[in-house]
Amino acid sequence: MKRALFPILFATVSTFAYLPGESEFASLDGGHGIFGNPASISAFDSWGALTDYQFDDGISTFRIGGNLDHFAAGFSYSRDGKGFDESRWSLSHGSAWLARSIFLGTRVEALRSAAFEGTQWLFSAGAIIRPLNVVSLGYSGRNLLQGGPEEQKMIHDLGATIRVGNLVSVSYDVENFKRHRMLFELELYGTRVGFKVPIQDDTREYTLTLSTSLGGYNTAAVTFFDDYMIKRGAWGYHTAKNPRGTTSAQIYRVPLDKEVEEVESDLIFFGTRSMGIHTVRNHFEHLLHDPGAGLVILDFSGYRGGVAISMEINRYVEKMIARGSKVIAYVDDLRPSVMVAALSCSRIVVEPSAHFSWRGLGGTSLYYKGLFDKLGVKVEFLRHGAYKSAVEPYTADSMSAEARANREELYKDYWSILTSTVADRFARRGMPLEKAKQMIDSLAGIPLLTAASAVQNGFADTLLYLDQVPSYALSTFFGIDVPLARYKTWKPSDKKLFLEDWGLRRHIALLNIDGTIDSRMEKSVLDALRAVPSSGAEALIVRVSSPGGSALASDKIWAAIKFVREQGIPVVASIGSMGASGGFYIACGADEIIAESYSIVGSIGIYGGKVDASGLLDKLGLKAETVKTHKYADAESFNRPWTDEEKAALQAYMDDFYDRFTGVVSEAVGMPKAVIDTLYGGGRVFMGWKAKEYGLVHGLGGIDVAIAEAKRLAEIGEGTLVEIDFINTEKSRILPSTGVSAWLDFVDGIGRTQFWAIEPQQFDFE
Repeated sequence: MKRALFPILFATVSTFAYLPGESEFASLDGGHGIFGNPASISAFDSWGALTDYQFDDGISTFRIGGNLDHFAAGFSYSRDGKGFDESRWSLSHGSAWLARSIFLGTRVEALRSAAFEGTQWLFSAGAIIRPLNVVSLGYSGRNLLQGGPEEQKMIHDLGATIRVGNLVSVSYDVENFKRHRMLFELELYGTRVGFKVPIQDDTREYTLTLSTSLGGYNTAAVTFFDDYMIKRGAWGYHTAKNPRGTTSAQIYRVPLDKEVEEVESDLIFFGTRSMGIHTVRNHFEHLLHDPGAGLVILDFSGYRGGVAISMEINRYVEKMIARGSKVIAYVDDLRPSVMVAALSCSRIVVEPSAHFSWRGLGGTSLYYKGLFDKLGVKVEFLRHGAYKSAVEPYTADSMSAEARANREELYKDYWSILTSTVADRFARRGMPLEKAKQMIDSLAGIPLLTAASAVQNGFADTLLYLDQVPSYALSTFFGIDVPLARYKTWKPSDKKLFLEDWGLRRHIALLNIDGTIDSRMEKSVLDALRAVPSSGAEALIVRVSSPGGSALASDKIWAAIKFVREQGIPVVASIGSMGASGGFYIACGADEIIAESYSIVGSIGIYGGKVDASGLLDKLGLKAETVKTHKYADAESFNRPWTDEEKAALQAYMDDFYDRFTGVVSEAVGMPKAVIDTLYGGGRVFMGWKAKEYGLVHGLGGIDVAIAEAKRLAEIGEGTLVEIDFINTEKSRILPSTGVSAWLDFVDGIGRTQFWAIEPQQFDFE
């Protein structure tokens, strides 16, 4: 029973709620910057709104306002029904400096009062300095400049706060060096308690404020005055989610029922098609900070994510397990990518009729040359690299010996790392590692496996339907029999976390190279890279998940990344599912290249060509007439083949680009060009772990490793918080039928010579 109390205790002692209506202390941001010190607008670190009402000594005061990152607007109204009637409109601006260690702000107010006619204009300013992550110093000068019918008293506030974690803080504030007050704050059973004490000032009351977070976005507070009466109520809202708002343990079901991609995409008219990897990571960050997430069910029903992304999920599961959570994977299709994502889960539960796909690896290439010959179409491709096999389906009837050898090596290396990774789960449960590898490999020789066999062979722990999992989890982990236990579905969120940490925050930019590299990607990426030096980012991570594409576009992006480095900004390349051909070329522009063990890396080579449709035109009775000024003006025409001279010129171009490619790789990894060419070039592709052994990448890991490397290169302290600025991760919007778009692109390109450095996507194993 003590085990059952763990998640509840974890939740109740850790929930944190700020005091939303407390704006009298210059060193705090309880007023969002709308009221009190204007410097706290940026310090609050979340768009939000605030309203409160107070009735004391016959005076009622109502305030309401909202804040953005740098601007805030507010309105307050006070009256006593006996002639006192006053209203204020305010507009404030704030900014953060030196990695959020200094905050500055100004405010303009318009004051109207029954005591005078007209409007009094007031100007105020403030500053907050946080030299340490436990100390906040503040100054607020109100009514520093003014103009109008009735001059107002100038007020100077100085304050300091010392905070221990998020549990205890002590604040001191002095007004005009005469009125002193202190505020003691304590986190207690999910409620923030604030006790304000006047010092040398009998006119200021003692107050006790109780504040609690509601649903992650709202915070409510009430204040007791020294006559034990509630005389003030406040409500605060912030758009960033406070995951610590949960005050009791929950059984969360986390649905992962969409395709997970590097960047989210929508089907026009049909809603969201996928989840981006950054949304998934943010999703898990919220869970990690939620004290109520003691028991989590990862629902992989319908999961469609590659192994590289599955590795990211598995790492977050490891973090959740390390912090004390229990995590269950629920699957309805047990296959390699799902198994990798679920490896570290406390239990794996399989739906009774689920598929268990464990038949090894295979891939099929379709060859079109025979069809093209019958149609009278000739695809004229040249290449540099015997292993550059993407051209073969158009120019050959079958797979070349080089392509087959490289493909077989790639599959074997993939299967080797997969069996080793999965075998670790069995080893942790007591099975000798080698025996586990043999068992895993032997199952691949069975053509069809059932969900029951997954349990029998240790891949899963039990067979259940989803609604049965909560009671199973409570019984298994905590010894509690609750047959009707239910889960709460946790929806994916791209909201940022509302964290009240006072530590320095540095900035790292993250750029996505996702999908085929073409002229459209080139433009958006180059625009983003040109903005990096002036963005305030101290390092750049280039996230590559691409089979390549246009050789020219890849070279331009590589050069732009090098330019960023020349500006003194370190760059780390993080390869996801694939960094091949042009994708690898781009990665070589970085200071460090990090790949997943399962990444497809390499394919150093190039091919290019055009379609000769003259035979088809003859069969159709079509005749093309050409007028030209010079012999080779129509070299790119689709109505004739290349001449020998044109082929030689094209081959010379590709040989030159290949020489550039090997030079780029040589510079990036510190290896002679001749070695690159002889051992690793010519279009060969490798698994990430093999590329690390060969020295083609500098390290293995996911985005977290890339962030750590970026911090190291930028000389950012290991414990310093960093904010990741996503500079080109907008949702892409695609037509429901991607095949139509592909054929339109093909037809559009018939009349042009194309140069490619691209690998087929069949290497993205499931």
